[in-house]
Amino acid sequence: MTGNSGQPWINPTWDAPANVVALTSIRWHSVSGSDADFNLAAHVGDNPATVQRNREQLQQHLGGQVDFQWLEQVHGTRVVQAQRKGESHQADAVFTSEPDLACCVLTADCLPVFLAARAGNAVAVAHAGWRGLAAGVLENTVARFPASEEQLIAWLGPAIGPCHFQVGEEVREAFLDLADGRSKTALEHCFVADSKPGKYLADLYRLATVKLTNLGVDVSGGGFCTYCESERFYSYRRQQNTGRMASLIYLKS
Repeated sequence: MTGNSGQPWINPTWDAPANVVALTSIRWHSVSGSDADFNLAAHVGDNPATVQRNREQLQQHLGGQVDFQWLEQVHGTRVVQAQRKGESHQADAVFTSEPDLACCVLTADCLPVFLAARAGNAVAVAHAGWRGLAAGVLENTVARFPASEEQLIAWLGPAIGPCHFQVGEEVREAFLDLADGRSKTALEHCFVADSKPGKYLADLYRLATVKLTNLGVDVSGGGFCTYCESERFYSYRRQQNTGRMASLIYLKS
């Protein structure tokens, strides 16, 4: 199974500078003519040697000269500076202005948000589950860029779609309680009452778009559903014992 270019990953369709490289891996990867799971997470009970081999294959695809900054994601709002051959940090977003240093997040329903400066001098990626999204992980990530918000673009990668992302009233309130008058109405429209009392179907793509456009960021992407598209994507809600896709972005030297 492949991405939009016949390859085992998806490349964003956005107006990024030529030196910005970004991709999201998909669930299946062709190895010696056969299909094999391409899990890139070391914390999900997979064989460590298999995960390391998958990461090495990803690095080889990128030319072998790219370093990776992985995170220990905690559904928070912390943003860290990527470090070359650095240790994993507890954070949910990572930023860099150095070339050939990939910012990486792992997802299996949560929303990966790619960000790039139009000048081609800085990039970032954020892991935006509903908790981090409500609490401000995107706002914190945008604040790390040297450019003004109007000079940033974003692409929303594969996440669980509103068709399957059922949440409780507390999730809706987490967004609305922190919203100002300008955005509260727009955020309300990101939740549709489900048939079960007190439950809603939440649209992560729309929630992220509201937050980013309020900051002046140009947004594209979305439209996937990791739950529905089982052949391409891992989904924690579909199967809790599952792998993770990697979303990464870097500046090409």
